[in-house]
Amino acid sequence: MQGWAIVENTTEEDWDNVNLTLVSGRPISFVMDLYQPMYIDRPVVQQELYASLRPRTYDQDLAESENEFRKAAGKPMTAGGAAPAAKQPMEQLAKREAGFGLQRNRAADEKAASSGRFLAAEGKERGFDPGAVASVAQASDVGEMFQYRIATPVKLGRQKSAMLPIVNDSVEGEKVSIYNPAVHAKHPLNGLKLKNSTDLHLMQGPITVFDDGAYAGDAQIQDLPPKSERLVSYAMDLDTEVAPTSTGEPEQLMAVKITHGNMQITRKYGRTQSYVIKNSGKKAKKVLVEYPHDNQWTLLEPKEPAEKTRDLYRLAVTAEPGKPANLTIKEQRTADEYLALTNLDDGTINFYIQAKVVSDKVKAALAEVIKKKAAQGQLVVKRAELERQVQIIFDEQNRIRQNMAQLPKDSDLFRRYVTKFNEQEDKIDQLREQIKKAIADETAGRDALNKFLVELELT
Repeated sequence: MQGWAIVENTTEEDWDNVNLTLVSGRPISFVMDLYQPMYIDRPVVQQELYASLRPRTYDQDLAESENEFRKAAGKPMTAGGAAPAAKQPMEQLAKREAGFGLQRNRAADEKAASSGRFLAAEGKERGFDPGAVASVAQASDVGEMFQYRIATPVKLGRQKSAMLPIVNDSVEGEKVSIYNPAVHAKHPLNGLKLKNSTDLHLMQGPITVFDDGAYAGDAQIQDLPPKSERLVSYAMDLDTEVAPTSTGEPEQLMAVKITHGNMQITRKYGRTQSYVIKNSGKKAKKVLVEYPHDNQWTLLEPKEPAEKTRDLYRLAVTAEPGKPANLTIKEQRTADEYLALTNLDDGTINFYIQAKVVSDKVKAALAEVIKKKAAQGQLVVKRAELERQVQIIFDEQNRIRQNMAQLPKDSDLFRRYVTKFNEQEDKIDQLREQIKKAIADETAGRDALNKFLVELELT
Protein backbone atom coordinates (compact mmCIF):
# COMPACT_ATOMS: atom_id res chain seq x y z
CA MET A 1 0.00 0.00 0.00
CA GLN A 2 1.20 3.45 -0.95
CA GLY A 3 -0.51 6.46 0.60
CA TRP A 4 -0.02 9.97 -0.72
CA ALA A 5 -0.88 13.36 0.71
CA ILE A 6 -1.71 16.17 -1.69
CA VAL A 7 -0.16 19.36 -0.31
CA GLU A 8 -0.99 22.74 -1.83
CA ASN A 9 0.81 25.98 -1.07
CA THR A 10 -2.09 28.42 -1.42
CA THR A 11 -0.10 31.28 0.03
CA GLU A 12 1.77 33.96 -1.87
CA GLU A 13 5.14 32.95 -0.42
CA ASP A 14 7.47 30.16 -1.42
CA TRP A 15 8.08 27.41 1.11
CA ASP A 16 11.81 26.98 1.52
CA ASN A 17 12.73 24.00 3.71
CA VAL A 18 9.53 24.22 5.74
CA ASN A 19 8.90 21.68 8.50
CA LEU A 20 5.48 20.32 7.56
CA THR A 21 3.01 18.47 9.80
CA LEU A 22 -0.31 17.23 8.43
CA VAL A 23 -3.06 17.05 11.08
CA SER A 24 -6.47 15.55 10.49
CA GLY A 25 -9.55 14.83 12.58
CA ARG A 26 -13.27 15.49 12.70
CA PRO A 27 -13.89 19.04 13.95
CA ILE A 28 -17.37 20.41 13.27
CA SER A 29 -17.00 23.33 10.88
CA PHE A 30 -18.91 24.43 7.83
CA VAL A 31 -19.61 27.27 5.43
CA MET A 32 -23.19 28.26 4.55
CA ASP A 33 -24.31 30.68 1.86
CA LEU A 34 -27.08 32.80 3.40
CA TYR A 35 -27.30 35.29 0.57
CA GLN A 36 -28.07 33.35 -2.58
CA PRO A 37 -31.70 32.20 -3.12
CA MET A 38 -32.28 28.45 -3.07
CA TYR A 39 -33.66 26.52 -6.03
CA ILE A 40 -34.65 22.88 -6.26
CA ASP A 41 -32.96 21.31 -9.25
CA ARG A 42 -34.55 18.62 -11.33
CA PRO A 43 -32.90 15.22 -11.01
CA VAL A 44 -30.63 14.12 -13.84
CA VAL A 45 -31.68 10.68 -15.13
CA GLN A 46 -29.09 8.65 -17.00
CA GLN A 47 -29.71 5.77 -19.32
CA GLU A 48 -28.94 2.37 -17.86
CA LEU A 49 -26.31 1.70 -20.51
CA TYR A 50 -24.19 4.61 -19.31
CA ALA A 51 -25.03 4.51 -15.62
CA SER A 52 -22.16 3.67 -13.30
CA LEU A 53 -22.05 2.56 -9.71
CA ARG A 54 -21.13 5.01 -7.00
CA PRO A 55 -18.27 4.03 -4.71
CA ARG A 56 -19.46 2.32 -1.54
CA THR A 57 -18.10 2.53 1.96
CA TYR A 58 -18.68 -0.30 4.41
CA ASP A 59 -19.29 -0.29 8.16
CA GLN A 60 -16.95 -2.28 10.34
CA ASP A 61 -17.73 -5.61 11.98
CA LEU A 62 -19.09 -4.57 15.38
CA ALA A 63 -18.83 -8.05 16.86
CA GLU A 64 -15.10 -8.19 16.13
CA SER A 65 -14.64 -4.64 17.36
CA GLU A 66 -16.36 -5.51 20.63
CA ASN A 67 -14.04 -8.46 21.16
CA GLU A 68 -10.98 -6.31 20.51
CA PHE A 69 -12.34 -3.64 22.84
CA ARG A 70 -12.77 -6.14 25.65
CA LYS A 71 -9.26 -7.49 25.14
CA ALA A 72 -7.83 -3.97 25.33
CA ALA A 73 -9.91 -2.97 28.38
CA GLY A 74 -7.71 -1.57 31.12
CA LYS A 75 -4.66 -1.22 28.89
CA PRO A 76 -3.15 2.23 28.18
CA MET A 77 -3.56 3.61 24.70
CA THR A 78 -0.34 3.85 22.66
CA ALA A 79 0.40 6.27 19.91
CA GLY A 80 0.85 4.99 16.41
CA GLY A 81 4.37 3.90 15.52
CA ALA A 82 6.56 5.71 13.13
CA ALA A 83 6.80 4.64 9.53
CA PRO A 84 10.25 3.73 8.21
CA ALA A 85 11.93 6.91 7.15
CA ALA A 86 13.36 7.13 3.68
CA LYS A 87 17.09 6.59 3.42
CA GLN A 88 17.22 9.42 0.92
CA PRO A 89 14.09 11.57 1.68
CA MET A 90 12.62 13.14 -1.41
CA GLU A 91 9.65 15.37 -2.15
CA GLN A 92 7.67 13.82 -4.94
CA LEU A 93 4.99 14.82 -7.40
CA ALA A 94 2.83 12.02 -8.84
CA LYS A 95 1.41 12.00 -12.32
CA ARG A 96 -1.55 9.92 -11.18
CA GLU A 97 -4.73 10.83 -9.32
CA ALA A 98 -4.74 11.07 -5.54
CA GLY A 99 -5.55 8.03 -3.42
CA PHE A 100 -4.12 4.97 -1.75
CA GLY A 101 -2.91 2.45 -4.34
CA LEU A 102 -3.12 -1.32 -3.82
CA GLN A 103 -0.97 -3.30 -6.25
CA ARG A 104 1.37 -6.20 -6.88
CA ASN A 105 5.13 -5.78 -7.46
CA ARG A 106 5.89 -4.18 -10.83
CA ALA A 107 9.05 -2.57 -12.13
CA ALA A 108 8.95 1.23 -12.22
CA ASP A 109 11.35 4.02 -13.06
CA GLU A 110 12.43 6.47 -10.41
CA LYS A 111 13.40 10.02 -11.26
CA ALA A 112 15.14 12.37 -8.90
CA ALA A 113 15.40 16.15 -9.10
CA SER A 114 17.35 18.72 -7.12
CA SER A 115 16.21 20.76 -4.05
CA GLY A 116 14.26 17.90 -2.52
CA ARG A 117 11.57 17.51 -5.26
CA PHE A 118 11.22 14.27 -7.22
CA LEU A 119 8.73 12.76 -9.59
CA ALA A 120 6.78 9.65 -8.55
CA ALA A 121 7.46 6.37 -10.25
CA GLU A 122 5.99 6.24 -13.73
CA GLY A 123 7.10 3.03 -15.50
CA LYS A 124 6.44 1.97 -19.00
CA GLU A 125 3.84 -0.47 -17.70
CA ARG A 126 0.97 0.46 -15.34
CA GLY A 127 1.65 -0.25 -11.69
CA PHE A 128 4.17 0.70 -9.03
CA ASP A 129 7.12 -0.87 -7.32
CA PRO A 130 6.42 -0.64 -3.56
CA GLY A 131 10.14 -0.32 -2.87
CA ALA A 132 10.63 2.55 -5.28
CA VAL A 133 8.93 5.16 -3.08
CA ALA A 134 9.55 5.44 0.65
CA SER A 135 7.39 7.19 3.22
CA VAL A 136 8.77 10.47 4.47
CA ALA A 137 6.21 10.88 7.27
CA GLN A 138 5.97 9.82 10.88
CA ALA A 139 2.46 9.28 12.25
CA SER A 140 1.19 9.83 15.77
CA ASP A 141 -2.08 10.46 17.60
CA VAL A 142 -2.82 13.94 18.91
CA GLY A 143 -5.75 13.69 21.32
CA GLU A 144 -8.76 12.76 19.18
CA MET A 145 -6.89 13.69 15.98
CA PHE A 146 -3.89 12.20 14.24
CA GLN A 147 -0.98 13.72 12.40
CA TYR A 148 1.71 12.91 9.84
CA ARG A 149 4.94 14.75 10.47
CA ILE A 150 7.01 15.07 7.32
CA ALA A 151 10.56 14.13 8.34
CA THR A 152 12.29 16.17 5.62
CA PRO A 153 11.85 19.94 5.16
CA VAL A 154 9.65 20.73 2.18
CA LYS A 155 10.40 23.15 -0.64
CA LEU A 156 7.28 24.21 -2.52
CA GLY A 157 6.68 27.33 -4.56
CA ARG A 158 3.66 29.56 -4.08
CA GLN A 159 0.42 28.38 -5.67
CA LYS A 160 2.09 25.03 -6.35
CA SER A 161 1.15 21.54 -5.20
CA ALA A 162 3.01 18.32 -4.56
CA MET A 163 2.29 14.75 -3.53
CA LEU A 164 4.17 13.50 -0.49
CA PRO A 165 4.33 9.78 0.30
CA ILE A 166 3.10 9.17 3.84
CA VAL A 167 2.41 5.40 3.72
CA ASN A 168 4.49 2.69 2.08
CA ASP A 169 3.99 -0.69 3.69
CA SER A 170 2.61 -4.18 3.12
CA VAL A 171 -0.91 -4.79 4.42
CA GLU A 172 -3.05 -7.86 4.96
CA GLY A 173 -6.12 -8.50 2.86
CA GLU A 174 -8.49 -11.14 1.52
CA LYS A 175 -10.17 -10.95 -1.86
CA VAL A 176 -13.97 -11.36 -1.67
CA SER A 177 -17.13 -10.66 -3.64
CA ILE A 178 -19.75 -8.50 -1.90
CA TYR A 179 -23.42 -8.91 -2.81
CA ASN A 180 -26.11 -6.45 -1.81
CA PRO A 181 -29.35 -6.35 -3.86
CA ALA A 182 -29.73 -2.65 -3.06
CA VAL A 183 -26.47 -1.99 -4.96
CA HIS A 184 -27.04 -4.39 -7.86
CA ALA A 185 -29.73 -7.06 -8.01
CA LYS A 186 -27.78 -9.49 -10.18
CA HIS A 187 -24.02 -9.20 -9.68
CA PRO A 188 -21.86 -8.73 -6.58
CA LEU A 189 -18.90 -6.36 -6.42
CA ASN A 190 -15.26 -7.32 -6.41
CA GLY A 191 -13.89 -6.38 -3.04
CA LEU A 192 -11.08 -6.70 -0.58
CA LYS A 193 -11.30 -7.32 3.14
CA LEU A 194 -8.53 -4.91 4.08
CA LYS A 195 -6.76 -4.99 7.44
CA ASN A 196 -4.70 -2.01 8.46
CA SER A 197 -1.71 -4.01 9.68
CA THR A 198 0.43 -0.88 9.80
CA ASP A 199 0.91 1.41 12.79
CA LEU A 200 -0.52 4.35 10.85
CA HIS A 201 -3.98 5.84 10.97
CA LEU A 202 -5.27 5.72 7.39
CA MET A 203 -7.39 8.74 6.65
CA GLN A 204 -10.59 8.41 4.63
CA GLY A 205 -10.33 9.03 0.92
CA PRO A 206 -10.12 7.44 -2.51
CA ILE A 207 -8.26 4.22 -3.28
CA THR A 208 -6.89 3.13 -6.63
CA VAL A 209 -6.69 -0.66 -6.86
CA PHE A 210 -4.23 -2.62 -9.01
CA ASP A 211 -4.63 -6.36 -9.46
CA ASP A 212 -1.63 -8.25 -10.86
CA GLY A 213 -0.14 -4.96 -12.02
CA ALA A 214 -3.24 -3.89 -13.96
CA TYR A 215 -5.73 -1.20 -13.01
CA ALA A 216 -8.77 -2.87 -11.38
CA GLY A 217 -10.92 0.03 -10.24
CA ASP A 218 -11.37 2.84 -7.76
CA ALA A 219 -12.82 2.65 -4.28
CA GLN A 220 -13.47 4.79 -1.25
CA ILE A 221 -12.82 4.08 2.42
CA GLN A 222 -13.59 5.68 5.75
CA ASP A 223 -11.01 6.38 8.46
CA LEU A 224 -9.17 3.17 9.29
CA PRO A 225 -7.35 3.03 12.64
CA PRO A 226 -4.43 0.62 13.08
CA LYS A 227 -5.29 -3.08 13.38
CA SER A 228 -8.88 -2.56 12.22
CA GLU A 229 -10.56 -4.15 9.19
CA ARG A 230 -12.84 -2.76 6.53
CA LEU A 231 -14.32 -3.87 3.24
CA VAL A 232 -13.37 -2.16 -0.02
CA SER A 233 -15.25 -2.66 -3.31
CA TYR A 234 -13.79 -1.44 -6.58
CA ALA A 235 -15.50 -3.16 -9.56
CA MET A 236 -18.50 -5.27 -10.55
CA ASP A 237 -17.97 -9.02 -10.50
CA LEU A 238 -19.48 -10.01 -13.85
CA ASP A 239 -18.38 -13.63 -13.46
CA THR A 240 -20.71 -14.16 -10.50
CA GLU A 241 -24.50 -14.04 -10.53
CA VAL A 242 -26.85 -14.17 -7.56
CA ALA A 243 -30.57 -15.04 -7.61
CA PRO A 244 -32.44 -14.26 -4.35
CA THR A 245 -35.89 -15.61 -3.39
CA SER A 246 -38.08 -14.82 -0.37
CA THR A 247 -40.70 -17.03 1.30
CA GLY A 248 -42.89 -16.51 4.34
CA GLU A 249 -44.11 -19.07 6.84
CA PRO A 250 -47.62 -19.32 8.33
CA GLU A 251 -48.01 -17.84 11.77
CA GLN A 252 -48.08 -20.26 14.71
CA LEU A 253 -49.92 -19.95 18.00
CA MET A 254 -47.35 -20.34 20.78
CA ALA A 255 -49.11 -19.59 24.07
CA VAL A 256 -52.25 -18.09 25.62
CA LYS A 257 -52.32 -16.39 29.01
CA ILE A 258 -55.14 -14.71 30.94
CA THR A 259 -54.25 -11.66 32.97
CA HIS A 260 -56.82 -9.41 34.68
CA GLY A 261 -59.55 -9.93 32.14
CA ASN A 262 -57.25 -9.76 29.12
CA MET A 263 -56.08 -12.66 27.01
CA GLN A 264 -52.41 -12.44 25.99
CA ILE A 265 -51.84 -14.33 22.75
CA THR A 266 -48.28 -15.09 21.64
CA ARG A 267 -47.70 -15.92 17.98
CA LYS A 268 -44.56 -16.90 16.10
CA TYR A 269 -43.74 -15.69 12.60
CA GLY A 270 -41.03 -16.98 10.28
CA ARG A 271 -39.42 -15.97 7.00
CA THR A 272 -36.77 -17.46 4.74
CA GLN A 273 -34.42 -15.77 2.29
CA SER A 274 -32.57 -18.03 -0.16
CA TYR A 275 -29.70 -17.18 -2.50
CA VAL A 276 -28.40 -19.21 -5.44
CA ILE A 277 -24.87 -18.12 -6.42
CA LYS A 278 -23.38 -19.11 -9.77
CA ASN A 279 -19.62 -18.63 -10.23
CA SER A 280 -18.68 -18.67 -13.92
CA GLY A 281 -15.02 -17.84 -13.25
CA LYS A 282 -12.03 -20.17 -13.05
CA LYS A 283 -11.31 -19.86 -9.33
CA ALA A 284 -13.34 -20.41 -6.20
CA LYS A 285 -14.68 -17.21 -4.64
CA LYS A 286 -15.72 -16.18 -1.18
CA VAL A 287 -18.98 -14.27 -1.46
CA LEU A 288 -20.21 -12.03 1.36
CA VAL A 289 -23.98 -11.59 1.22
CA GLU A 290 -25.27 -8.48 2.98
CA TYR A 291 -28.67 -8.96 4.62
CA PRO A 292 -30.65 -6.31 6.56
CA HIS A 293 -30.54 -6.66 10.33
CA ASP A 294 -33.89 -6.16 12.10
CA ASN A 295 -33.92 -6.24 15.90
CA GLN A 296 -37.44 -7.68 15.91
CA TRP A 297 -36.27 -10.82 14.08
CA THR A 298 -33.96 -13.52 15.46
CA LEU A 299 -31.47 -15.22 13.16
CA LEU A 300 -31.89 -19.01 13.21
CA GLU A 301 -29.86 -20.16 10.21
CA PRO A 302 -26.97 -19.74 10.05
CA LYS A 303 -26.51 -19.45 13.79
CA GLU A 304 -23.89 -16.72 13.55
CA PRO A 305 -23.10 -14.32 10.68
CA ALA A 306 -19.56 -13.86 9.43
CA GLU A 307 -19.84 -10.16 10.33
CA LYS A 308 -22.44 -7.90 11.89
CA THR A 309 -22.64 -4.14 11.44
CA ARG A 310 -25.16 -1.68 12.82
CA ASP A 311 -27.68 -2.41 10.07
CA LEU A 312 -26.48 -5.52 8.22
CA TYR A 313 -25.55 -9.14 8.57
CA ARG A 314 -22.71 -10.36 6.35
CA LEU A 315 -22.91 -14.06 5.61
CA ALA A 316 -20.09 -15.89 3.85
CA VAL A 317 -20.47 -18.64 1.26
CA THR A 318 -17.86 -20.28 -0.97
CA ALA A 319 -18.79 -20.50 -4.66
CA GLU A 320 -16.87 -23.12 -6.63
CA PRO A 321 -16.37 -22.61 -10.40
CA GLY A 322 -19.30 -23.86 -12.46
CA LYS A 323 -21.24 -25.11 -9.42
CA PRO A 324 -24.22 -23.31 -7.89
CA ALA A 325 -23.76 -22.44 -4.23
CA ASN A 326 -26.75 -22.06 -1.94
CA LEU A 327 -27.26 -19.84 1.08
CA THR A 328 -30.40 -20.01 3.21
CA ILE A 329 -31.25 -17.43 5.86
CA LYS A 330 -34.04 -18.25 8.32
CA GLU A 331 -35.45 -15.81 10.85
CA GLN A 332 -38.29 -15.80 13.33
CA ARG A 333 -39.99 -13.36 15.65
CA THR A 334 -42.69 -13.54 18.30
CA ALA A 335 -45.44 -10.99 18.82
CA ASP A 336 -47.94 -10.57 21.66
CA GLU A 337 -51.56 -9.49 21.22
CA TYR A 338 -53.87 -8.45 24.04
CA LEU A 339 -57.65 -8.95 23.75
CA ALA A 340 -60.35 -8.15 26.32
CA LEU A 341 -62.37 -11.29 27.08
CA THR A 342 -65.56 -9.28 27.36
CA ASN A 343 -65.17 -8.21 23.71
CA LEU A 344 -64.68 -11.73 22.34
CA ASP A 345 -67.55 -13.76 20.90
CA ASP A 346 -68.08 -17.40 21.77
CA GLY A 347 -66.68 -18.59 18.44
CA THR A 348 -63.33 -16.89 19.04
CA ILE A 349 -63.11 -18.21 22.60
CA ASN A 350 -63.95 -21.74 21.41
CA PHE A 351 -61.13 -21.50 18.85
CA TYR A 352 -58.59 -21.03 21.63
CA ILE A 353 -60.23 -23.73 23.74
CA GLN A 354 -59.58 -26.19 20.90
CA ALA A 355 -55.93 -25.11 20.45
CA LYS A 356 -53.36 -27.67 21.60
CA VAL A 357 -50.90 -25.13 23.01
CA VAL A 358 -53.46 -23.75 25.48
CA SER A 359 -53.16 -25.21 29.00
CA ASP A 360 -56.04 -27.07 30.65
CA LYS A 361 -56.41 -24.35 33.29
CA VAL A 362 -56.80 -21.67 30.65
CA LYS A 363 -59.27 -23.82 28.71
CA ALA A 364 -61.37 -24.37 31.87
CA ALA A 365 -61.34 -20.65 32.59
CA LEU A 366 -62.37 -19.83 29.02
CA ALA A 367 -65.23 -22.35 29.25
CA GLU A 368 -66.37 -20.70 32.48
CA VAL A 369 -66.20 -17.32 30.78
CA ILE A 370 -68.53 -18.60 28.04
CA LYS A 371 -70.93 -19.94 30.69
CA LYS A 372 -71.01 -16.71 32.66
CA LYS A 373 -71.36 -14.61 29.51
CA ALA A 374 -74.29 -16.81 28.46
CA ALA A 375 -75.96 -16.28 31.85
CA GLN A 376 -75.36 -12.56 31.58
CA GLY A 377 -76.82 -12.65 28.08
CA GLN A 378 -80.01 -14.26 29.37
CA LEU A 379 -80.43 -11.43 31.87
CA VAL A 380 -80.04 -8.92 29.07
CA VAL A 381 -82.63 -10.77 26.97
CA LYS A 382 -85.06 -10.87 29.92
CA ARG A 383 -84.79 -7.12 30.48
CA ALA A 384 -85.16 -6.45 26.76
CA GLU A 385 -88.32 -8.59 26.66
CA LEU A 386 -89.89 -6.66 29.54
CA GLU A 387 -89.07 -3.37 27.84
CA ARG A 388 -90.58 -4.71 24.62
CA GLN A 389 -93.85 -5.53 26.42
CA VAL A 390 -94.00 -2.01 27.86
CA GLN A 391 -93.47 -0.58 24.38
CA ILE A 392 -96.33 -2.70 23.01
CA ILE A 393 -98.67 -1.33 25.69
CA PHE A 394 -97.57 2.23 24.91
CA ASP A 395 -98.36 1.68 21.23
CA GLU A 396 -101.78 0.25 22.13
CA GLN A 397 -102.53 3.20 24.40
CA ASN A 398 -101.69 5.62 21.60
CA ARG A 399 -104.22 3.84 19.38
CA ILE A 400 -106.86 3.98 22.14
CA ARG A 401 -106.30 7.71 22.70
CA GLN A 402 -106.82 8.39 19.01
CA ASN A 403 -110.06 6.41 18.97
CA MET A 404 -111.37 7.99 22.20
CA ALA A 405 -110.92 11.43 20.70
CA GLN A 406 -113.47 10.51 18.02
CA LEU A 407 -116.10 8.99 20.39
CA PRO A 408 -118.74 10.58 22.64
CA LYS A 409 -117.82 10.27 26.29
CA ASP A 410 -121.17 8.65 27.20
CA SER A 411 -120.82 5.86 24.61
CA ASP A 412 -120.25 2.23 25.60
CA LEU A 413 -117.07 1.98 23.53
CA PHE A 414 -115.60 5.05 25.23
CA ARG A 415 -116.27 3.57 28.67
CA ARG A 416 -114.76 0.27 27.46
CA TYR A 417 -111.60 2.08 26.36
CA VAL A 418 -111.33 3.77 29.76
CA THR A 419 -111.54 0.41 31.54
CA LYS A 420 -108.93 -1.12 29.26
CA PHE A 421 -106.68 1.91 29.68
CA ASN A 422 -106.78 1.49 33.45
CA GLU A 423 -105.89 -2.21 33.15
CA GLN A 424 -102.93 -1.35 30.91
CA GLU A 425 -101.65 1.21 33.41
CA ASP A 426 -101.70 -1.45 36.12
CA LYS A 427 -99.80 -3.79 33.79
CA ILE A 428 -97.20 -1.10 33.04
CA ASP A 429 -96.62 -0.55 36.76
CA GLN A 430 -96.00 -4.28 37.18
CA LEU A 431 -93.64 -4.42 34.21
CA ARG A 432 -91.70 -1.42 35.46
CA GLU A 433 -91.09 -3.15 38.76
CA GLN A 434 -89.93 -6.23 36.91
CA ILE A 435 -87.63 -4.11 34.71
CA LYS A 436 -86.07 -2.51 37.78
CA LYS A 437 -85.34 -5.96 39.19
CA ALA A 438 -84.01 -7.15 35.81
CA ILE A 439 -81.68 -4.15 35.58
CA ALA A 440 -80.42 -4.82 39.09
CA ASP A 441 -79.86 -8.51 38.25
CA GLU A 442 -78.09 -7.55 35.03
CA THR A 443 -75.82 -5.09 36.82
CA ALA A 444 -75.01 -7.62 39.53
CA GLY A 445 -74.28 -10.26 36.92
CA ARG A 446 -72.02 -7.90 34.99
CA ASP A 447 -70.14 -6.96 38.16
CA ALA A 448 -69.74 -10.61 39.06
CA LEU A 449 -68.42 -11.40 35.56
CA ASN A 450 -65.96 -8.49 35.68
CA LYS A 451 -64.76 -9.54 39.12
CA PHE A 452 -64.28 -13.10 37.91
CA LEU A 453 -62.27 -11.90 34.92
CA VAL A 454 -60.13 -9.45 36.89
CA GLU A 455 -59.18 -12.13 39.39
CA LEU A 456 -58.09 -14.56 36.66
CA GLU A 457 -54.31 -15.03 36.43
CA LEU A 458 -53.54 -18.16 34.41
CA THR A 459 -50.78 -19.31 32.07
